[in-house]
Amino acid sequence: MTDEKAGGPQRRIVNFPMRGQPGRHLVCPSGQAPYDHLPPVVRYTCRRVTDAMKIDGGLTEKAWENAEWSSPFVEISDGGVASVATRLALLWDADFLYAGYRVEDHDIRGSMGAFHDHVYMEDDDVELFVEGDGYYYEIGINPLNNVYELRWTWLEPLVREQRYEELEVLLRREDYLYYVARDGDKLGRIGDLNYRLPGLQTAVHLDGVLNQPEINDRGWTVEFALPWDGLRSVSGGAPMPPRAGDTLRMMGYRMHHFRADEKSGQHEASTWNVVGGGNIHNPDRWSTVVFSDEVV
Repeated sequence: MTDEKAGGPQRRIVNFPMRGQPGRHLVCPSGQAPYDHLPPVVRYTCRRVTDAMKIDGGLTEKAWENAEWSSPFVEISDGGVASVATRLALLWDADFLYAGYRVEDHDIRGSMGAFHDHVYMEDDDVELFVEGDGYYYEIGINPLNNVYELRWTWLEPLVREQRYEELEVLLRREDYLYYVARDGDKLGRIGDLNYRLPGLQTAVHLDGVLNQPEINDRGWTVEFALPWDGLRSVSGGAPMPPRAGDTLRMMGYRMHHFRADEKSGQHEASTWNVVGGGNIHNPDRWSTVVFSDEVV
């Protein structure tokens, strides 16, 4: 899926926080949880690719075979073993940051297909978070290859640096989330529910049959290509593309819905690093990604 060209008609989210209700202006808890007792976060080396990448979701290129794949994600709150395996790998070149997911899923379902549906509400999804300076980007995707996106902006730097015009633009957004201030902060952050990353490419490949619970599926794979030109909107002035040796904080997330056993109706969140609570929006617990000129 390729995003529409910049300057196209404004689109609005329609099914969040629930079906048939647009986002408008929603206030959420900060998501802060104690984490001093948790193990250090992952430090990951993201290597370069030199050949053109075909974004088809299959992850069949040699580059993905040779990439450094994460360990299986762990339960978000306590680091326990997740019931299904999810792994992430990252690559980069001068034009794109690439992310690949391998998702174990024995009953592949997809139901949410409207613009920026927060697909994790009903479907299994995988998500990626990329932090810049004063901003971060969030994207989630389901087996239908339907995505939601947010661009998060921390408000305290805008006020401190008297960037009132940017603050005014945020507050005039039709649909946004506001996460209240964390302990020690005076202001929280705003997530634009209708944001679209320019030039985004995504693809999903199913190893199974969609919405056929009588069939035992194997899972699905996902491929993201995030253009550095687009990510400049969350970089806060940091160089995009990065230079060799530069770092970004990034995070991977999986939502899994139990369907047909004693846990039916429940869900499980797993992450690249244990977070210490149920909310992924804690960048201090995201992985440190180091960009390397070594070719994969």
